Amino acid sequence: MLRWCLSTVRVLGGVDGAQRIRLLSSASAHVQECLPRSTGTQDTGKRCLRTSDDLQESSPSNNTRAISALQEILTSPALVLDPSRRPTPNTIRSFYISAKARGQLSQLDSGMLSALIGLFGSLSVDSARKCVYTSSLLPYVKDGPVTRDYWAFVKEVVSLKQQRGMRLVHSDRYWMMRAELASLSPSKDGQPGYTHAFDRSLFRARKQYLHFSRHVFDPDVHVPYLTALLSSTDPLHKQWAIDAMTSILLTHPFLHAKVLKVLLGIVHDTDTAHLRSILSAISIRVTCFPSPCGDATRAPMAVPVDATTFTSALSVFPWPVPSPSPHTKVITELLHEAFSSNIPLAHRRSNLLLCSPLYSCNSGGIPISSLDFPLDGGASVWQTLFALAILEEVMRAAGPALLNDRALRGRIQEMIRSLHESWLHLVHNESHPTLISRAVATSLFRLSGAVADPKLFVACLESSTNFGLWTGDSSDTVEGPQLTAMAAMHLAALMQLRGCGAELVIKTLSSYSSDLQHQCAVASAAVKDLIHRDIELARILYNIAVRSGRDIDADTAYTLARTLPPPHAVGFLKHKRFSRVQVGGLLSSIARFLRETRHQHYDADLFDDVGISLRKLYAISPPPIHFRGHLQLLLAELCTRGRGFQTTAIIANVIKFQPTFFQFSFLLRLVRLFLRRKQFRCALRMQKILVDARGGCATSLRYMVTTRLCVTTSRRLSMKGRKPYTLFRGGCFWAAGTSFKNVMSNGPVYNKVLQGLIYARRPHAAKVAFSRVASRVDTKSRTILGNTLLHGVLTRPVPRNGRRVRKLLGLLDNLVSYQQFAPDRITVNIVLKALMAWRTAFDYQRLRALFNHMIRGGYPAGTYSPSHLPFSTPLLRTSGTLALSRLPPYISFEKHAKPMLKMFIKAFYLRNDVEAARMVVEILKIEQQKATLQRERRSVARLRGWMKAESNTGRRDDTIHVHNDRS
Repeated sequence: MLRWCLSTVRVLGGVDGAQRIRLLSSASAHVQECLPRSTGTQDTGKRCLRTSDDLQESSPSNNTRAISALQEILTSPALVLDPSRRPTPNTIRSFYISAKARGQLSQLDSGMLSALIGLFGSLSVDSARKCVYTSSLLPYVKDGPVTRDYWAFVKEVVSLKQQRGMRLVHSDRYWMMRAELASLSPSKDGQPGYTHAFDRSLFRARKQYLHFSRHVFDPDVHVPYLTALLSSTDPLHKQWAIDAMTSILLTHPFLHAKVLKVLLGIVHDTDTAHLRSILSAISIRVTCFPSPCGDATRAPMAVPVDATTFTSALSVFPWPVPSPSPHTKVITELLHEAFSSNIPLAHRRSNLLLCSPLYSCNSGGIPISSLDFPLDGGASVWQTLFALAILEEVMRAAGPALLNDRALRGRIQEMIRSLHESWLHLVHNESHPTLISRAVATSLFRLSGAVADPKLFVACLESSTNFGLWTGDSSDTVEGPQLTAMAAMHLAALMQLRGCGAELVIKTLSSYSSDLQHQCAVASAAVKDLIHRDIELARILYNIAVRSGRDIDADTAYTLARTLPPPHAVGFLKHKRFSRVQVGGLLSSIARFLRETRHQHYDADLFDDVGISLRKLYAISPPPIHFRGHLQLLLAELCTRGRGFQTTAIIANVIKFQPTFFQFSFLLRLVRLFLRRKQFRCALRMQKILVDARGGCATSLRYMVTTRLCVTTSRRLSMKGRKPYTLFRGGCFWAAGTSFKNVMSNGPVYNKVLQGLIYARRPHAAKVAFSRVASRVDTKSRTILGNTLLHGVLTRPVPRNGRRVRKLLGLLDNLVSYQQFAPDRITVNIVLKALMAWRTAFDYQRLRALFNHMIRGGYPAGTYSPSHLPFSTPLLRTSGTLALSRLPPYISFEKHAKPMLKMFIKAFYLRNDVEAARMVVEILKIEQQKATLQRERRSVARLRGWMKAESNTGRRDDTIHVHNDRS
């Protein structure tokens, strides 16, 4: 025993032997499950058939099983595609530990070890975020919640690779860096016992980062490292972050937004003296702007027309983005003015900091109270443009609420006036391109209208006129958009300050240019700007422009229509220049408004236009699948507003192209809505459409329709039977023309129809209906329908007594003779009920004789029997109706005997024959006890498995008996 223990310790290395033995056995148990199946060789087939019990035996093949499984997982992931056979991370780790215990890791080459490092590194980070180094083996590992990380295991595999003298590739160094960064805890930084470990981990992470950071640019490669460095309180680590950012600016041609956010954070929290290297790197990039490394095949940059769009081009200063030739010179000059090496460091840092609030505005807004622009006479064009852009972003986020706060509006007015004065000072002292001047004037016009400042508006108009900004060629590709944008902002501000009179608008448009096309462009741009600020002014300006013959472009009209409420938006459905996609988007907006204002009342014309547009739009092609929810809402609204025929026509058009487009639950709700609103023809038409498209829904759909059609309150439907378009015309039971696949399931539905017609006092229609469906159903269903028809005679208030009995018996003879009706014991009870109601013909003596006749026919009678009758009366002469020998022999207490006994009890009491009534009550009690006892015995027999169904087809299916040997 001691010798065996020593050999085990020698094999396992003497460290944590118990745990490794457990892991080795668990790895053996997983080998059979995770090894891929292969039919190529006989050896692989034999290996797949072996179980975990065989692994406990010592043989050469068992010793190599874990390393073979690990090699196949790391090299051939495509063989393990079955989700049930994918290995878990712990299983792969167990293979590694088992192979390590046997000294077999030397069989893993450099590529396998790198794949293993990448796999467990990818498992340790957020799987939703993809990095350039995310492992390709990740989809082939069994999915599941990862409750732990594997950084220690990653470090172990990297250490093994270094010990074997293999070269670490970039992915190995990246995951090693992430493992070192994961061991950091910024909350413990500065503590005496943790500072040394923190510094060592950062140093090892930096060592790995410097090896591959210049060769790859991905935000997930640089941002974690920079964030860890900035979280430290050590000035040396912050200097490392500055050096890394400088290297990024000098090495990589493009800068991701995440890295730019880190850059702005470094600039904001660092003194100017320490930012020399970063600002110098930016100056070098600006000197090379525009760089030929950009993508020259991409579409040219949009023409800057105001401060916002200008700064969007200027804010890409870390990126060398190519731009059209007319603007390259202007943008280059502005960049040199802001970041050239001739500019002092403090000014370059302040220019760089102006980008930070602009990005904050774009990402969620910043409070206006925190804005501070110390613009004096020496302010630069860069600062003026960025300050205007920041104000526009903040005011766009504030919205119409800005005008209600006087203090806030006053502060904004002061800032805008200060910017205007600074700009006038710059223009007087220096000569700036007209492109920039028009951009500044455009933004000032927009801001003056937003804060409702007439004095600022007049001052801007005067300065723009004095500088000659309105003169230019509107047909030029460079000056045309500038003039259009400036005129549009002037027109929008004029309407906000002086009202929206038609004469004022037309006069202003004519003052810009005599070219009607240019006036249309100005009006379109003004409408597009007002949409986001004052939708009512935008709608009024659109109507004025259209009525005066100045067309608004289709895209602007579409944007306006999508923001208007339904009463105004439906007018745009007839716009001839809208494409099919735009009409569908407008209908989606209308549906969204209707959902939000569900209880608001709208005119009927609104839904007429919506229905006509939907019918035309989807007459030749189906709607997109993402429009299904909005289309169903619009159809439900049309149905609610009484547009049932339009609704069914639209549904028929859509189903013609795509039968499964609509949800079946929605179509059923639509049918119920038609029925609830008494749109019966639409309901029948919908039934036909549904059954033609989906035959399997016929039974449930017909039952639902008939249930609603046959309620007692449907008098309107019952009156239609006398007109030519009756439901039972032309040899067809339903006007909708539907049919069942399984005729055996028609009985309950037809029975519901007959009941509804009888309750609606339409006995003749019920007879006609029965005559037309009698040949379509089986004998059992025909008997049920006939009993319903016979019982309908008893429910009528007239005729009474003898005439009722004669009509009942005549109808019964007719059904038996011509409709193949087979009476049953329920039929007998119906006849008995009619006879008992005829008191003059059936007094108490004849009623006793009738009861004796039923006992002779085999009905249960408690302690009495056909040879021992309860009453001493002569024989009763009966017709063929009560000839009980022709009926089925089975008698159910609940369905046949109990109803009959209750009828006799009531009839005897009504004739003051109390003695006979009490005798029948005793009989009922005895039979009730027998039935209860029999039911209990059947329950016990069913639980014990003694019960079986009778094979005799002459008896009912629900008759059962118990085996003789167990009874």
